[in-house]
Amino acid sequence: MAAYLEHLHSISASQAYKATFTAQTAAPSSPKAVKCPIEVCFSDRTQTQLAYFLRILKQASEQNRWIMFIGQESLVDKNLLKSAGIDLHKVLVLTNKKGKSDQALMAQALRSGNCSAVIATGEIEAFTSTDIRDASDFGASYAFVINRDSKSQITFH
Repeated sequence: MAAYLEHLHSISASQAYKATFTAQTAAPSSPKAVKCPIEVCFSDRTQTQLAYFLRILKQASEQNRWIMFIGQESLVDKNLLKSAGIDLHKVLVLTNKKGKSDQALMAQALRSGNCSAVIATGEIEAFTSTDIRDASDFGASYAFVINRDSKSQITFH
């Protein structure tokens, strides 16, 4: 499955979770098998995407690195993160963007290797550049893009 994902520009959270689970079963020392941006769409129809996203973030929070949200609009409810088992002490929210684009900030954060996951909000097409893909690979980090059009449709039960 990981070979198939190598040729895609982006994937869904469920595809990423399945690829990660397969990679860990095959080679437990491998940190991840996904090297392209992961689109996360939240809506009543796609609650499973939220569940997969949170499972991957939980795995990411088990590393000795940060989970970075770029901007308040990308931040997921803290109680939801906590209930999913994500260590909130490892969560950063970047609010001072210093005039840089979210794409440039994501690439910089991914490349640094200090983050196990970097989450931004926007259209996935804006984040499917070679720069972000290479930065994700170099930093062995997940790059998530939350589709803001669907975010407002979250229903918590």
